[in-house]
Amino acid sequence: MFKQTALSFNDLVARRIMFQGLLWLLRLSYFHVIAFENERLGEEPWDLDGPCQPYIQRFGDTAANMVRCAASFSSPPKVCTTCVSEFIAFKQSEYELHRLTNVSSLDNTSCSQVIFSNYLVSYISELSIVVSRRIWDQSRCDSCVNISWKLEENATMYAFTKNVYNFEDRLLRWRHCVMNYSLDGSLLDMNYSTICENCLPLFNSLFHFYWDVYVTPGIDFCLDVETTMNDTMNVWHNVWGCADDRGHHRERDWTFVIFSVVILTTLTFLFYLGSYVRSERANRTLVQYSRLGAPGGVRSRILSSSALADEFVEQQGSSSVQGTSNVLTASTAEDRS
Repeated sequence: MFKQTALSFNDLVARRIMFQGLLWLLRLSYFHVIAFENERLGEEPWDLDGPCQPYIQRFGDTAANMVRCAASFSSPPKVCTTCVSEFIAFKQSEYELHRLTNVSSLDNTSCSQVIFSNYLVSYISELSIVVSRRIWDQSRCDSCVNISWKLEENATMYAFTKNVYNFEDRLLRWRHCVMNYSLDGSLLDMNYSTICENCLPLFNSLFHFYWDVYVTPGIDFCLDVETTMNDTMNVWHNVWGCADDRGHHRERDWTFVIFSVVILTTLTFLFYLGSYVRSERANRTLVQYSRLGAPGGVRSRILSSSALADEFVEQQGSSSVQGTSNVLTASTAEDRS
């Protein structure tokens, strides 16, 4: 056990020395590039936008740092929690380019106009769109970090949200528990049942906190937290084969399902029973009306509007016939006289 720890410590020291050497090489190459750029600017008096190049180079450095950080922490995505300083420096450099009106090119055009409007394509604008919208915004970084922008004073500050702190605290506690129970053997050969048994409460605490925030309307996590939680669940369930407290939730779910089925069955039975009772009452009413006799006499004429109409038509007909016969009799008498 101690031998393996010593070897790993030596490996860490060797890696640190190697990284320091690479860092020195990067610094030397950076100074060589700057010297070359300064020499090139001095030897090319025909460069129309030569006075603007140092500011463009400064923006290029901040953009390179941001892209390098995003690429280094892309799997899993950790841009929102790791590359905040690089993103602020990138936006600060972009802001300074937009306000670069006191420096002009050889034709007296301000550098801000040269950079953003003088040519068909502005690569700086395209880079800004890629970094700001496609990387930062699509990662929902505003859900995890609050940035207090003070670009004019170059004094921008930032702070992570309370939910991120609480999530990281529970995550670190769970990881610390896993490390404590995995020091006795290799992670590839050990039995994970010990970790599953002893670290289950911490895992449940982490998951329940994440889930409560996740289902709350108007509150969201950034992509960093979501991917971290998904990877943690993947390791816990699929790699280590650990269980959780879903058995208790399944019992509550079955209780809810059974209760819902009973309620729906009762309501359906009461609905059909009420419909049957109403139909029986309607049939009894129809039978009672069918057993009544037809109305007669004066009441029949009062109740039957059709009978009144027929009687009125007969009276009109008889009176018209009698009038016609009287007219014919009178005309015949006159002819005879």
